[in-house]
Amino acid sequence: MKKILGLMLVLFTSVTAFTQTDSTITGDVDVAANATKMLTAEHEYVTGNMRGALTIFREVLANDPRNYKAQLGEAECYYNLKKYSDAFKSLDKATKIKAGEERKELILFYAKCYHRTGELDKAIEKYNAYLKLEKPKSYEAEEATKYIRECEFAKRKMEKPADVTMTNLGGAINSRLEEYAPSITADGKMIVFTSRRDNTTSPPERMGKNIDEKGDYKFYEDIYFSVIDSVTGEWSDCEQLPGYVNTNYHDAVLSIVPDGSMIYVYKNDGDNAGDIFYSKKGETKWREAERLPKSINSTYFESSVSQTADGSRLYFISERQTGLGRGDIYYSEKSGSGWGKPTNMGPVINTPYDEKFVFIHPNGKTLFFASEGHLGMGSYDIFKTELVNGVWSKPVNLGYPINTVNEESTFSLTADNKNMYIAAEYKDSYGDRDIYKLDISRYALMSEGYEKSVYAQLIAIVEDANGKPFKGVKIKVEDLDSGEIQNGETDKAGYCRVNVQGGKSYKVTAEKDEKKFSEEVKIEMKNSGETIRKWEIKL
Repeated sequence: MKKILGLMLVLFTSVTAFTQTDSTITGDVDVAANATKMLTAEHEYVTGNMRGALTIFREVLANDPRNYKAQLGEAECYYNLKKYSDAFKSLDKATKIKAGEERKELILFYAKCYHRTGELDKAIEKYNAYLKLEKPKSYEAEEATKYIRECEFAKRKMEKPADVTMTNLGGAINSRLEEYAPSITADGKMIVFTSRRDNTTSPPERMGKNIDEKGDYKFYEDIYFSVIDSVTGEWSDCEQLPGYVNTNYHDAVLSIVPDGSMIYVYKNDGDNAGDIFYSKKGETKWREAERLPKSINSTYFESSVSQTADGSRLYFISERQTGLGRGDIYYSEKSGSGWGKPTNMGPVINTPYDEKFVFIHPNGKTLFFASEGHLGMGSYDIFKTELVNGVWSKPVNLGYPINTVNEESTFSLTADNKNMYIAAEYKDSYGDRDIYKLDISRYALMSEGYEKSVYAQLIAIVEDANGKPFKGVKIKVEDLDSGEIQNGETDKAGYCRVNVQGGKSYKVTAEKDEKKFSEEVKIEMKNSGETIRKWEIKL
């Protein structure tokens, strides 16, 4: 939560400087009043109160319709509330106010709105126009370049959608507000999830006004559950989890163990960074959640956790300072009754950006996670990686329509790997994120390959003209389907190992100094055992 507000502050202050009202009206009283309101609007915005800030911007615009910064502030609020059609209208008004001027912040804002609404060619056009005005090596220019790559990647993925069927779980589960983090038991009979609806619990001093005024001004989180009717196959109307897990503050489910006897819970009282807890099920009620040890929880933000089927390893997200970016994925081994020192999963998995969700498959070697750092379609996408010969493979994007130009970050798989329950902002959602059931039985990337590997190890072996190992040769492996590229370098034995998805073709290039050689290589998987494909050349 803290990182969301920080991001909004950076985004907002980079576009609108509220210490100047940009007023077009005359009269000392009106100008002074508007200046005060603009400062108040800035405060409400950076503390996460989008609706409160929006109301004040509207008040300013009612008195001063050509106040550019207020108009842009209104657009920012609509964007963060995901009301993109209204954001476009506000941007159009801001553009008219600055008619004849080339305003780079407007161009970038249009690009982001087009990106979020899937108008990708328009988004790319605007991002490129922005780059012509922005300093080449600035942070903003790097971000715009990243967004262009996302748009181009999204276009490729949308041209070849995966064969999945999506079903909104309907009003028994979803509301007009947010539902997310679905987790299903191994027998498929019970689902738990998190919601921020108007009947969640709240602090006593709030007198029933269950809004998080120390956070993002949304309702507090609570954990809900639903059970499936064995005859009709329909989910029952959801209820708050009975017992003592839900409190007056933030309580969110992270995962449920396969037999449904324990859940991992995220808790945040509004004053401290979130931590990971666990709660065990009693005969009729869930027990009060207990905090995981300090080896897992730190003074920084921890969220998302997934335990291996044998209970020996825990994967989790943390923002501790040893990370490569904001949130990173760590794992910890079982040590007696506790957990050992966490290990960062390293740069193959973690990025300088944010990883925010992790799910380890029961086979213990297939890991799913959400990231905004790996090449995706926009915001957070879900990726898959596999342990091959003791090394985690380069993550693979799950593709469209599972991933979209908006956020996809939490999901759960059924035991047979045929259905996926995901929180997403698909077109038929009730409002915010909803929970969907995805039939993935026809999508091999998700439904197959858990007992045998779907990844292979490509070993580039390079010798020089004299037949000796050639060290320091740059190796580039390009996926001819997605356009994604992996880079490596040969060691003193002339070897470079790269984990790749099987059943696909790659363009492999070896280059050193002025010597260069490329060749298309198809990876055909073995029926049993690990697949190793050697590519041997003299350079």
